[in-house]
Amino acid sequence: MTKLPKFSVALLHPRYWLTWLGIGALWLVVQLPYPVIYKLGCTLGHLARRVMKRRAKIAYRNLELCFPEMSAQERHTMVVKNFESVGMA
Repeated sequence: MTKLPKFSVALLHPRYWLTWLGIGALWLVVQLPYPVIYKLGCTLGHLARRVMKRRAKIAYRNLELCFPEMSAQERHTMVVKNFESVGMA
């Protein structure tokens, strides 16, 4: 059986502070109730759709090619739901 590595004091060097801050922030997010995490994920998904405009255009175009009979509103709903799922992942 292999031994688990021991904590090294070298990991407290200032160059790792940002990493420790990120780990701490993620730990705090995990402590939130599930509905709050769910809503946060949806919000991140909406933000991702607005920031990653090129990806959103690709998604719209792919749906347009795959489902030509679908209305533009239905395709828009699918893209929004997809980005919400990406935000929650």
